[in-house]
Amino acid sequence: MKNINKIVLGLILILNFNLTNSQEAVNDTIVPVSLEGVVVSTPFNESLENNVISVDKVNLGDLGFLKSQSIPKALYNVPGVSFITTGPGIQKPIIRGLSGNRVVTVYQGVRFENMQWGDEHGLEIHTSGISSIEVIKGPMSVLYGSDAIGGVLYISPEKYLSENGLKVNIESLYNANYSGINSSVGLNAKINKFSLLARASIIDAGDYENADGVVENTWNEMTDFKFGLGFNSGSYESDLRFNYTATNLGIPHEEEHGDHDDHDDDDHDDEEHEEEEESYQELENTIISWKNSLKFDNKSELQVTLGISDNLRKEFGHHDEEGHDDHDDDHDDDDHDDDDHDDHEDHEGEAHIDMQLQTTSLDFKYIFPKTDKFEFILGGSILDQENSNAGEEELIPNAEKQDLGFYGISHVHLDNLDLMVGFRGDQRDIQTHDFSKSYSSFTSSIGLKTKIRSSSNLRINYSSGYRAPNLSELFADGVHHGVARYDKGDANLGVEKSNQLDIVFNTFSEKTTFGVDFFFNSLDNYIYIKPTGTEMNDMPLYNYVQEDAILFGLEVSISGKTSADWLTYNTSIEYLQGKVRDGGYLPFISPLTFKLDFDLDFDEAGSYEIGLLSKANQNDVADFETTTESYSLVDISGSYMLNMANNDLNLFWSVSNLFDKEYIDHLSRLKNLNLHAMGRNISVGLKYSF
Repeated sequence: MKNINKIVLGLILILNFNLTNSQEAVNDTIVPVSLEGVVVSTPFNESLENNVISVDKVNLGDLGFLKSQSIPKALYNVPGVSFITTGPGIQKPIIRGLSGNRVVTVYQGVRFENMQWGDEHGLEIHTSGISSIEVIKGPMSVLYGSDAIGGVLYISPEKYLSENGLKVNIESLYNANYSGINSSVGLNAKINKFSLLARASIIDAGDYENADGVVENTWNEMTDFKFGLGFNSGSYESDLRFNYTATNLGIPHEEEHGDHDDHDDDDHDDEEHEEEEESYQELENTIISWKNSLKFDNKSELQVTLGISDNLRKEFGHHDEEGHDDHDDDHDDDDHDDDDHDDHEDHEGEAHIDMQLQTTSLDFKYIFPKTDKFEFILGGSILDQENSNAGEEELIPNAEKQDLGFYGISHVHLDNLDLMVGFRGDQRDIQTHDFSKSYSSFTSSIGLKTKIRSSSNLRINYSSGYRAPNLSELFADGVHHGVARYDKGDANLGVEKSNQLDIVFNTFSEKTTFGVDFFFNSLDNYIYIKPTGTEMNDMPLYNYVQEDAILFGLEVSISGKTSADWLTYNTSIEYLQGKVRDGGYLPFISPLTFKLDFDLDFDEAGSYEIGLLSKANQNDVADFETTTESYSLVDISGSYMLNMANNDLNLFWSVSNLFDKEYIDHLSRLKNLNLHAMGRNISVGLKYSF
């Protein structure tokens, strides 16, 4: 797409002209668009409009099941948020170029820990039973401790009913491209002071197709159960949540995918296929959280949240790739051949990687009585974590980790200025059988929000963050089959530190909202993996290294109504650059991205949406990356609301990649296998509530 810059500039000018006209037309009658809702990822329960820190919030109930069938789809229109993918089943959030352990995910009020250090480790959270997702872009270690230097995904579970009663809803969606079923059934009940909800969901998806045919081993399956029990007496509130998820995922490998059409010897092909071990993951996540809130007569409040999680990860396949370097030699020694064959059979069907991560956390905060001018919170967190191995291979060793942190944060309300100041101290201890080290840091943040005029806000935030190296970066020493390389850690790695300046301008009217967000993030001792140009165990050798780096960029968004009552639009542009200070570029940097959606709402005739996504070339790549060509995609969808037995029945459909475009996304890990992304996909579904 050679003319993307001209297209983007032209559309910005058109929409900006529309913005200016709409602002003049309302004569200072301010009805903010998309600025309602209380922020829960930051303290003080401010609205999106009044919050000092810029937060993007997506209510999944407003999107419908079609757009909320996965977290990437739900966050599609949030500028600065992308996903590193390995097919449809593995989706890893990346905020402004930072991912993995640099992005903290909070789910059910506790940290979601699922070995996120791995390149092919996705979120594994089913979106059914989720109320909203909030995104903080940038360091937020003041509130969330180590690792929150890239940002935070705060995922809130389904809300209880506000009045006595019982509601049941059924959702089901079919995706034709990969014969995928995504279904969920849930109930929500309230009886006086007690509330109860339960939900069961499944995903069953096969290998996806593109213009080249079926992409093998991109299937995924998920079974998900959620349960909630709430109690509210006014002065005391309790919320107990449980979530169990079992996920099976195929792992595409380095096999040649273009030779499957040649079948000169069917018997030989069948024999080789039988001998080949399928590569896949079996994952189990169990999360229990218990939040308690105690309100005192002086209007203060104590909140305590206990979290327990258990993450099991097994990977199957690749047993024949370890310790067998002589396959090309003449096999004159039959006994040696038999030993190799027996050894392979002993491991076949077993997990070559079998890991368990157990995490216990305690979060607490005391909210002091609020005055007209001042609010203050003191809080802290304790985390204990243990990683253990039971498989034949160890990517990272058995290890224990403990976190301890305390923070204070204040909010000052002045006449035309809101000021927020926070500070925090943290310590992380990591131990293995032959390693013990402590990492500590002091982080702070300061932000202000002011009204430039009645319809415009300016936010300026400066925040610092820190991240201790994870277990993989410290101790990795072996073949990582999921990414086809030999990883070598460094136990001498130090703490990463981040300092970000974020300047956000928003203006809004009765019909239009417009926002510009500029950010600059300086990263000291940034840890990344770098190829050595050599091999070990027949795999390319990669070392973890540290260098200073910078990230900076610009996000522009415009949304609103047109002169036609049935037509609204939402558009955004994202620009991001990530560099190592001594030369070179950071990996997984999303290219210049433009999105434009038109919503057509005809009431009884249903609603429709037309979406355009354009991504420019990405030529600024890290040492182990390849460049990516630009592409544009068009999606269309429709939704109809019917009445069935005096209850709402919602029917919906969509066509993604309408013109069956062949493309490779820069953040797809399948690009290294030269595998195109998914082709055209037709989805149909329904939602029934009673």
